[in-house]
Amino acid sequence: MSRAILVIGQSHVAAIRSAAKTRREANPDRPRTRVIHTLEERYAPEMIGVGEDARFSPALEEAIRDQIARHDPIRASVSGGNVHNGFALIRHPRPFDFLLSTEAGPRLDPAAEPITEAMMQAALESALDHDRARLREVARIMGPGVIQVESPPPLADDVQIAALADSYFRDRGIAAQGVAPAPLRYKMWRLHSRIVAGYCAELGFRYLPVPTEVQDEQGFLRSELAGDATHGNEAYGEAIISALEAM
Repeated sequence: MSRAILVIGQSHVAAIRSAAKTRREANPDRPRTRVIHTLEERYAPEMIGVGEDARFSPALEEAIRDQIARHDPIRASVSGGNVHNGFALIRHPRPFDFLLSTEAGPRLDPAAEPITEAMMQAALESALDHDRARLREVARIMGPGVIQVESPPPLADDVQIAALADSYFRDRGIAAQGVAPAPLRYKMWRLHSRIVAGYCAELGFRYLPVPTEVQDEQGFLRSELAGDATHGNEAYGEAIISALEAM
């Protein structure tokens, strides 16, 4: 029997929220999917404290606990998920590339400076401190069995990315510098996913890879499922809700 779903996170909740609204309007009696966007003003500041002492704000913790108490939902998280784009959506002035060690992936770009995967992983992990604190708080408040959803795959099409880039990337010069090569962006996503999956295993989470139906033959996000350069749209959100219901 279907259950209600609670999804918490940041920008990636938008696609799920939109899909949930369409579901509710089409069938009000269907178990609902509810979302909590941790960066909404009503929960500000999102986090109190730093490092290992960082905690969600009292207002945010109360909202999460209230939803769990009232609905006993499937508990899921799409927290974080964009750090890899900060590293490799915009073409770097000094192009670099690396190889994946644990899975097949694109070959090295001969025009880029080769670096080790270990170097790239260390840089990513350093930038993931805030997202890791969020995951610790999700574990503390939502308890065991939380499902962390993998972040969306990258788009393959540079032109589509440039056209859909939001203000964060426009302000950082994506129009002038260009979009990073698709193979590098794919490898960054895979490495990011591996790191986050490791964090989730330590916390006792279940980890939900993105459904294969949202990916093209090379593993990139299908172009019609893009909400912008780095997020899925409503149809993508529907695929995620369906995958959560199937677990």
